[in-house]
Amino acid sequence: MPESSVNRRIIVAERPRYSVPNTSAFRMTTAPTPRPGDGELLIRTTWLGIEPYLYGRVKPTSSQAQPVPLGEVMVGPTIGRVAISNHPDYAEGDIVQGFWGWQDYSLSDGSRVSKVDPQLPRPSYGLGALGMSGFAAYIAVNEYLKVQRGETLIFGAALGGLGQMIGQLGRMRGARTIGGVSGSKKLRYGMDVLGFDVCLDRTADDFKARCAEEFSRHGVDCYAMSGTGGVLQLALPHFNLHARIAACGVMSFYSTVKLPAGPDQTMVVFNEINVKRISVNGLVALDWFGTPLHQQFQKEMKGWILSDQVKVVEHVVDGLEHAPDTLQGVFEGRNFGKAVVHVAD
Repeated sequence: MPESSVNRRIIVAERPRYSVPNTSAFRMTTAPTPRPGDGELLIRTTWLGIEPYLYGRVKPTSSQAQPVPLGEVMVGPTIGRVAISNHPDYAEGDIVQGFWGWQDYSLSDGSRVSKVDPQLPRPSYGLGALGMSGFAAYIAVNEYLKVQRGETLIFGAALGGLGQMIGQLGRMRGARTIGGVSGSKKLRYGMDVLGFDVCLDRTADDFKARCAEEFSRHGVDCYAMSGTGGVLQLALPHFNLHARIAACGVMSFYSTVKLPAGPDQTMVVFNEINVKRISVNGLVALDWFGTPLHQQFQKEMKGWILSDQVKVVEHVVDGLEHAPDTLQGVFEGRNFGKAVVHVAD
C-alpha cells in the first residue's frame, strides 16, 4: 500500500500575470492516491527538477511546447520511488525518472519512465548534471562551440544548472572560462570551488567595465547564451574571427509574446556575424535524447562526477508546496546551483 491515501497535486490555476512565473499561477489540490492496474506502477515522487523552460508550459501560448491546460497537474522532470509494481520490469523500491510533474503520486505503464543509475551520489543528479541541463552543456561545449584549448568561453548564470556545467566542461577542454553571476558569494564560489578563471558580478556597479576589460583581453571565441542576451551586446565587439555562439535559451524572452520595444539591433548583430564569420546554432537538448551522443554523455558525465572532475552544485528546497516559489526564484536569480525540490525520501 502507498504511504498515503491522499495525493497532493499542484495544478496550473491561471495564466501568469507577471513577467516571471509568479506563484499565483498555481494552486495545491488533493485527490485520492491512484491504484495501479495490471502492468502499471505507482510512483512516489521524491524529487522535482525546476527548469526555466517550464514557464512555457504555463503561458497561454508557447513556441516551446503545448501549455498545460488549466486545472491540470503542472508537468516537469521528476524522480520517484516505485511504491507498488504490477510491471515485470520494475520492482518496489526502484528509483525511476520521468516527466509526471508536481504531485506526490503518479501511475505509469512503464513506457515513459527509466531507472536512475544507483551509483549516482544522489538521485537528483539525474535532473541536472545527468539531466537536460547537463546534456545541453555537453552538446554546447563539444558539438556546437567545439571549444579548444586556449580559447575564451563566456557563459551566463554560472551557478545555475546549465552554466555550472558549461563552465566546468569548458575548463576541462582547456578554455579560459568567464562566467556571469549575481552577487559576490556566487562570484567567489565560481572561481574558488568550480575553478572558473573569471566571474563577473552583474549586480556590481562596474559590471559593464569589467566585461569590456575581460572580453578585450584575448577576445571571445565561444559564447553560450542562456540569459537575457544583454551580455551578447557587450561581448559582440570583442568576438574573434570564426567565433561560435550556442543559443541555449533566452530566459528574458520566455515571458514575452512579442519583440521588445526599442531600437532594432538586428542588422548590427548580423553585420558582426558576417564580418567576423561567426557561426550561430540554436540548441534544444530534446533533439538529441536517445541518440548515441546521449548515451556517450551519460557514460562520460557519470565518470566525471564519480571522479570529482565535475562538481555538482544543487539548490535544494524541501516540500512539494514550495515548487511554484522555486520556479519564480530561478527567474529572479535566487537559486545557488541547480534548483531541485525534495518532495520525499
